[in-house]
Amino acid sequence: MGEFVSVLQSSSIIFLASIVQGSVGFGFALIAVPLLTFILPMKVIVPMVVVYSLITNIMVMITARRHIRLSQIWIMIFCGIAGIPMGILGLKHLSPEGLKVMLGLLICITAISMAKGYRVKFKRMKMAYGVTGFISGVLNGGLSMSGPPIVLFLSNEGYDKHAFRANLTAYATITNSITIVMFIWHGFLTVDMVSMMGSNIVALLAGAVVGINVARKMEEKYFRKIVLMLLITVGAITIIKAVLNS
Repeated sequence: MGEFVSVLQSSSIIFLASIVQGSVGFGFALIAVPLLTFILPMKVIVPMVVVYSLITNIMVMITARRHIRLSQIWIMIFCGIAGIPMGILGLKHLSPEGLKVMLGLLICITAISMAKGYRVKFKRMKMAYGVTGFISGVLNGGLSMSGPPIVLFLSNEGYDKHAFRANLTAYATITNSITIVMFIWHGFLTVDMVSMMGSNIVALLAGAVVGINVARKMEEKYFRKIVLMLLITVGAITIIKAVLNS
């Protein structure tokens, strides 16, 4: 009975996170990681969420593939891959709580500023793409939370709904694939864990389909508001959870 309840809880979380990911192109880890910590250890959650995120990213990317701008995001992808090993090293040797607090504060401050209309004008765009990608890669390897830097950057640059989802998921598909290989190499992702993930696969796929259909009907102005509100909410949750665990 206890195992059934645990699966039901995790499937509900995965379903919700997958709807969010399917609709706005990010948010799976931001929703799933804080909630799953109530029922699973962090070293299980991180690789699990990266695998689930990869599946939903592929589904979203396929539907939005016409809007991918590889000529603009290739630097971000390259630097994101370069940052992954540093994040994995941190997962091995450091407590994630301090990083979570800093990440949560950064998310909240930046998202609130953008909601009020503040935008950063970068003079060196290639460097901006590269730094954003590297920070995202570190967070992906250490906390499976690569989304915030990319989301904030693409929102700042004014990407429309379709381009936002397409480029965000294209970036995440590549970096998550590399992260999974590194997790296997370092022993964080095992056969037993993959078997355990199968219990949530129906919820994952169903949530992604629902989210993708929601995105098709969502107006641009509501899309941007939802993105920023989601960032602020999750930033606050991340801070609170980290403080309570410290």
